[in-house]
Amino acid sequence: MVYRASLFVALFAVAPAIRAQTPAQSDAEPLKFEVASVKPSRADDRAPESNTLSGSLNWNSSLKSLIMNAYKLQDYQLVGDPKWVGSEYYRIVAKPPVGPIPADQKTRMDQTSERLRSLLIERFQLSAHHETRNLQEYFLVVAKGGPRLKEVVRGDQTFSLRTPAGKIVTKGGAAIGLLVRLLSLRLGCPVIDKTGLSPDQLYDIQLNYAPDESPSDTVPPLFTALQEQLGLKLEAGKGPVDVLVIDHVERPSAN
Repeated sequence: MVYRASLFVALFAVAPAIRAQTPAQSDAEPLKFEVASVKPSRADDRAPESNTLSGSLNWNSSLKSLIMNAYKLQDYQLVGDPKWVGSEYYRIVAKPPVGPIPADQKTRMDQTSERLRSLLIERFQLSAHHETRNLQEYFLVVAKGGPRLKEVVRGDQTFSLRTPAGKIVTKGGAAIGLLVRLLSLRLGCPVIDKTGLSPDQLYDIQLNYAPDESPSDTVPPLFTALQEQLGLKLEAGKGPVDVLVIDHVERPSAN
């Protein structure tokens, strides 16, 4: 599967783990969608791609994924959520107010995240706070013998990313930060870049590992594959991690 720069992927799948923002941190009136529909759905109910340029949404998602998108979290950063939050799906169709659209993609994404937070508070009665907890983490370092990464000169290459089970394959050049975030998603805990490699250098990455940690003669487990194929190593540790703690959440009323 080739991932494109859709809003959903940009906000969650490869988003960095950042400090979780609680619902009310500013005296300014939070941004909201002008029109929003929230209806119960199913996991297999496919939604058309959202219009990322206008900030409109048409998502079919679990509430857990919505929260992680809104607050730019990874799975391990969400705490105290009831079981139904991850198993019940909703179709969200929402449009922002008519007005000028920011040219900067990050600004558009930030505005959509803020509107989504407002929707979660209003429709799901979400309240939450963030804490710092000492959790498992890994440090990505250069293994003995040095890195084995194929450098790419920045140019007009079309970027692509494939992450089927047991593989991470990029073409067109990816920064080391992307690999760090993908490893964090795979391991379910923070991964900290301690390689010393330039964050601006691009690489074509090809990593093949046993997805279920059941290595064969030809496919090693993830930790071994990183060292043998990329010249990188994961070292275990613990450190402070920002988490968002759910204090209260409700199923939305019908609309």
